[in-house]
Amino acid sequence: MLTIGVMGLGTIAQKAYLPVYTQMQNQVHWVLSTRNDDKLQQLATQDGLAIAGTTLEDLDAQPLDAIMIHTPTETHYQFVKHFLEKGVNVFVDKPLATDMGQINELYDLADTQHVLLTVGFNRRFAPMIQDLAEVDDKTGVRVDKNRIDAPDDPEHALWDLFIHPVDTALMLAGYPEKPNTRYSLHTGDDGKLQQASVIFTAPGIRGEAGIDLQAGTNLEEAQVAAPSGVQRVQNLDQLVVYGRGGATQTFAPDWQPMLTTRGFQPMVQAFVQAVADPEGKNPVSPATSQLAHAVVADLVNQIKA
Repeated sequence: MLTIGVMGLGTIAQKAYLPVYTQMQNQVHWVLSTRNDDKLQQLATQDGLAIAGTTLEDLDAQPLDAIMIHTPTETHYQFVKHFLEKGVNVFVDKPLATDMGQINELYDLADTQHVLLTVGFNRRFAPMIQDLAEVDDKTGVRVDKNRIDAPDDPEHALWDLFIHPVDTALMLAGYPEKPNTRYSLHTGDDGKLQQASVIFTAPGIRGEAGIDLQAGTNLEEAQVAAPSGVQRVQNLDQLVVYGRGGATQTFAPDWQPMLTTRGFQPMVQAFVQAVADPEGKNPVSPATSQLAHAVVADLVNQIKA
C-alpha cells in the first residue's frame, strides 16, 4: 500500500480533499500534517486518518511515496522543491508558484529526479468538462467565472481565480502551441480587480477565458462551438446542447458525489494510480500546466510593467 503525506489542512483541504482521502484508505495510507496540533488531532480522529506530526521533519521521517501539498501559495516553491529533492512524487494545489522561473525550475527538477509533479487543476477531471473536450472539430471555446461583489487584489485574483478558466479554456482548445494572446482587465478606483479576460487564437480555433468579480451571481460557464452546434456546461453539473433540432439539457446524476462532479475525486485517483505505476503518466502534463501558468504570468507582468 502506498504511503502519501498530506501537508496543510485548511478549508480547501477539508472540503475538497479529506473526504476523498477517507474513501481511498483501502488504497493509500494517508498521514496528515499541519502546524496546528489541535486541528491535526481533530481532523485525524474525525476522518480516521493517521498523523505524521506538525513539522516538515515529521513528514520526512515517514516512508513517503508521495506528498499532497495544500499549504498557501507563497509556500509552494519551498515545499515542492524540498520533496522533489528527496525523490518524492508531489501533488500541489494550483498555482504551482507565481514566478515562471521557479515554475520551470521545479518541473526541470522533477524531470531530473524522475518523479511526478502534478498541479491540481480539478476542472480537467470534471466529467462534463471532459465531455466538452471530446467534441470534434471545435472552432470556439469560452470559459467564464463570475463572482458576487468580490473585487480583489489583481495579482491574487489572477493567480487564485483566473488561472482556472484559463486552464480550462486551453484544455478545451487542445492546448495550442504558442497561441496568439490578447489581454484586458479592469480595476476600480480602489485598485482592486473587477474583470479580466484573455483571448487566444490558434489555427482553426479561437478561445476566451474571463473572470468577473462583480457579476451579481456566482456562475461558472464553459462553452464550445463546433459545426455540430454549441455545448455549454454551467457550474460543472449542467450540460446544455444546442443543435439544429433545438436544445437538450442534462444534469449530473443525483447519485454522483459532488467531489466527483467537480473533478476532485477522479483527479486524486489519477494521481494515486500514476504514483502506483512505475510507468505512470502524469495526469496533468508539465507542458500543459506550464502553458496555463505562462498565460497568467504574462498578464500579471503587464500589470507590473
